[in-house]
Amino acid sequence: MTFAETGLQEIVLKALAEAGYKEPTPVQAQAIPAALQGRDLLVSSQTGSGKTAAFMLPALDRLADQARRPFVPDARRASGKERPSSRPRFQPARPRMLVLAPTRELALQVTAATEKYGRHIRHLKAVAILGGMPYPKQMMLLAHNPEILVATPGRLIDHMESGRIDFSELQMLVLDEA
Repeated sequence: MTFAETGLQEIVLKALAEAGYKEPTPVQAQAIPAALQGRDLLVSSQTGSGKTAAFMLPALDRLADQARRPFVPDARRASGKERPSSRPRFQPARPRMLVLAPTRELALQVTAATEKYGRHIRHLKAVAILGGMPYPKQMMLLAHNPEILVATPGRLIDHMESGRIDFSELQMLVLDEA
């Protein structure tokens, strides 16, 4: 089987070819077509078998089909009733995909893989939110309203409790290494 036979779009296949991927691993050959059909999956496989690509490639394929969400400014600013010198109101991030990873190292690996596989998808943003990263930097990343949020549990809870993340548009959830 080839990656093209899994049903992935050309924009994703191009990134895979540039990364040197020739054919899917057994876990990818089974998981990718099922995920593209919209099925929920429980995947268990050895470390290094390609699980990250097995869940991220179909997710990127789906996100590539969706138009970029427009930024909706605070209504008071748009109406001109707020002073121009005042700061704009913070808008919580509304990711379409959440990958929950148990460690910061895994979260960074998943984010790097996402950037590699999605490199040709215009306007796609993936960010990692994890312990050990300064809060101001994370707030800046969330302010860009990423489509994909990769997070460790503790830091995700911190940002949820402070209202920085809104899951009302969440379409995909991955519990990595559950």
